[in-house]
Amino acid sequence: MAQIGNTSQILVDTTNVFTTGQKFATPDVVLTWARDVGDANKVSIIITRSDKKNGIRGRNDKLVLGCDKGGKYDSSESSTTTASKKCNCPFKIRAAPSTDDENKRVQDLTKRKVAPRHIVLDLKDQNPESVVDATLVYRKRHMMQIQERGSRTELQHLLQLLDDAKYVSCNRRKDDDSDVLSDIFWAHPDSIKLLNLFPIVLVMDCTYKTNKYRQPLLEITGITSTNMTFAVGFAYMESEKTNNYHWALGKLKELITK
Repeated sequence: MAQIGNTSQILVDTTNVFTTGQKFATPDVVLTWARDVGDANKVSIIITRSDKKNGIRGRNDKLVLGCDKGGKYDSSESSTTTASKKCNCPFKIRAAPSTDDENKRVQDLTKRKVAPRHIVLDLKDQNPESVVDATLVYRKRHMMQIQERGSRTELQHLLQLLDDAKYVSCNRRKDDDSDVLSDIFWAHPDSIKLLNLFPIVLVMDCTYKTNKYRQPLLEITGITSTNMTFAVGFAYMESEKTNNYHWALGKLKELITK
């Protein structure tokens, strides 16, 4: 927007010239670009707001640019400074950190089983201006898992993942007339091969109340002749009763072909 004389105003739509798909490395680069475009189109760009993420809830990095004629006209200003009088110009540009590349990087590293703290370090190495912390990485991973699962329930998704990865898995219902599963057992084909090579010593441990459903997770580990350990199989059980262990260990025994 440009002002001519004391009373008339000419409204100019600068949307097109300030619209870009370009990505900028830092807020300073954004400001330089905006001022260069503004100078070419007779728009004086100023910073109207600049926030830095500092741990305060709801506050994130952002940069808001505006026209120097934004805001209401102050009649107390000298009549000799017509060019600098404010005319409530609505021009505004808001710049915020792009998350597209970071989301893709988080997704790639998550698939490689990289720990969240190491993902944060990787993102900082690639972009020192990155504001991602471990909490945001956990949040991104959670959203990715929800999108990947789609309309399936978590249990349906687990069974699908086991099937896709060619795991040997089996489960049983709570009772014959129920659709509720009480126990699930699974083992990887490579683990089964190692089990049959080294079936002598097995170590079993059951964790309790450490997962979302607070169900016991039985982990079975084997030991090779060189004292190296390997995962044999896992079982989610309804409880730690004799019946549940008997079923899980029965499925383990079925894997031994010797």
